[in-house]
Amino acid sequence: MPGEGESLVGISLTPAQMPSESLYGGDVVRIVTTPGDQGEVTDKEPVTIEATVVGVSRVGETGESVIDVSVPEAEAADLAARAATGRVALVLDARER
Repeated sequence: MPGEGESLVGISLTPAQMPSESLYGGDVVRIVTTPGDQGEVTDKEPVTIEATVVGVSRVGETGESVIDVSVPEAEAADLAARAATGRVALVLDARER
């Protein structure tokens, strides 16, 4: 992992930025850009990036989770930049079970 044409991106999320349902490798998710500190919600659709969960690590001291996701190589830099701002949320779309 990652496969050809794919990149692995780590995203650190608080419990409020993700579902309470546990995430597993293979889960299909969307990473969604959220409004900034000033709450600049607009009529535009939020930017979303589809991804597949590869792994999940919990950080006990902070309560955050680090989610490793596989995305198309062309979207990896954009996702990494958005995730670094902390202004993203994760949506669980499908589970292969």
